[in-house]
Amino acid sequence: MMFTLKNSVQAELKILRSRFIASLYSAPNPETARQYLNEHNQRFADATHNCYAYVCGLKQEITYYSDAGEPGGTAGKPILNALLRHDLTNVLAVVTRYYGGVKLGVKGLIEAYGEAVESAVMQAELVEAKELVNIIINCDYPILEIIKHRLTELKGECGEAIYTERVSLKAAIPREAKADFLEFLYGYQTQSRLDYLVEEKRNET
Repeated sequence: MMFTLKNSVQAELKILRSRFIASLYSAPNPETARQYLNEHNQRFADATHNCYAYVCGLKQEITYYSDAGEPGGTAGKPILNALLRHDLTNVLAVVTRYYGGVKLGVKGLIEAYGEAVESAVMQAELVEAKELVNIIINCDYPILEIIKHRLTELKGECGEAIYTERVSLKAAIPREAKADFLEFLYGYQTQSRLDYLVEEKRNET
């Protein structure tokens, strides 16, 4: 059985004067993982390193990691291995390091990055990973928050939103809640300008 996050979580460790801040984000696909990573890098732009890894898919079929300037194999891979050990998927893990002036060496870095993620996982509330259906929704501004609220109630996720004359929102809904959500959208189609596209490509959460 695969698990994923119910909510984002963060944990911090101090090792030989270096600060390691491990942040876990729910990422049902690589696009969402990259979006969270960009936001994280902006928030921690003053850090020495922002190393990361993500896993997506009910079979953990999509994995990626980066040492982000640390010596090869000392950061990204230990972060990824910590996620895999806990049967996690659809998760982005970023470990932010603020260098404290004491070098840890290769072994020390591997242990530090892995331990930071382990600490965050121990604090996380995990749920069973389920299949999601992607839906692209085009709507007028007044009903956007109503749609987001309904998504939250059905344990769906809001993805990228493009704001022009109308809003184009990428959403993901658990397959068992798909019928309820589409019925909800249909109700608003009769009241305002709203259309949607159910993508055949699936992901998981």
